[in-house]
Amino acid sequence: MPYAHGIEESDCVRFTTRIGRWPAGTEGAVINTHRDEVEVEIIAESGHTLDIVDAPVASVEVTWLQGVTAAA
Repeated sequence: MPYAHGIEESDCVRFTTRIGRWPAGTEGAVINTHRDEVEVEIIAESGHTLDIVDAPVASVEVTWLQGVTAAA
């Protein structure tokens, strides 16, 4: 059952505020969801994981929804 915030695993999010050492604007992939938080994996351009952080749902915005494809 999805949470009311509607964020799911594999969605991409951007931080709207600083989360730990990561400034607003940092992007990552959701790897786990909770009621009020999402666990976000921050990945380098090379593909390796830089960090995994818990971010409050109120401090992220979804930039890409898993399962959504562009219409031609």
